[in-house]
Amino acid sequence: MPVEITDSVILDVPVAPHRMPWEVTVCREAEAPVSVAEKSRMTVGKIPYRSGIEPEERPTLPGYDSGIACLLLGVFLLLAFNLNKYSTYIKTFTQDLWSVRRRENVFNVRTINETRVQMSLLLLVCICEGILAHALTPATPLWGHLGMFPVILILTSVAALYYLAQTVAYRLVGYVFSDRVTSRQWIKGFSASQSFLGLALTIPALLVLFNPGTAFIVVPIAVFLYFTARLIFICKGFRLFYHNFDSLVYFILYLCTLEIVPLILLVRVYKYIAYFQQ
Repeated sequence: MPVEITDSVILDVPVAPHRMPWEVTVCREAEAPVSVAEKSRMTVGKIPYRSGIEPEERPTLPGYDSGIACLLLGVFLLLAFNLNKYSTYIKTFTQDLWSVRRRENVFNVRTINETRVQMSLLLLVCICEGILAHALTPATPLWGHLGMFPVILILTSVAALYYLAQTVAYRLVGYVFSDRVTSRQWIKGFSASQSFLGLALTIPALLVLFNPGTAFIVVPIAVFLYFTARLIFICKGFRLFYHNFDSLVYFILYLCTLEIVPLILLVRVYKYIAYFQQ
């Protein structure tokens, strides 16, 4: 067998001897054309498309992580087991969110299931906030080493600690500046606002889990929902504590101390953790 034929078999290059002058074809290296016009219509050597395309690693979606799926499934099961009278719970939480009536209705009976539902919703809002915060976190070496589930678990724990710290601060302020009834109404309003926020953030969190590309649209919507819930809670606090000009001054101090400054500090810490390795 001649050398040029052996080389063509090794290169696996087909030959198209019958072609029109304007058609681009392929040839063996030994039969390579000499003129510029012929070179423009022929491909010499191995055909590019026959070598294939180098595969790329497919990115893993956060929603396919087993730990994250188990975490969400556990919260949804808790809600499903306790939401036997969901309309009653929603009505009660709505009253807690907005009502400033000092004497409760005798038909409003607090049950253990209601407490379980509220605890489940509070856990849900912490998980959703952790998922949405993870969607904004760049892929630093620290986060890449830990994995998605540990990072979301850390951010969820931070959200839960922030909620507990706020609850303690509100109880302290209510104990110092108001009576027991007003303080209890204020705390109930805060818990109700976070419960409704958990329901509102569920769909944005699921969208980010299974379609991370929508984060630039979904996360601003989630931030808007968060501030809306905070604004409703602040309005209830204003209705509870405003009596005269002096109380207005105290209320402004409360806004700066418990609503604005802690949130700014938390955002700064989050940015530091997210960017310190870049």
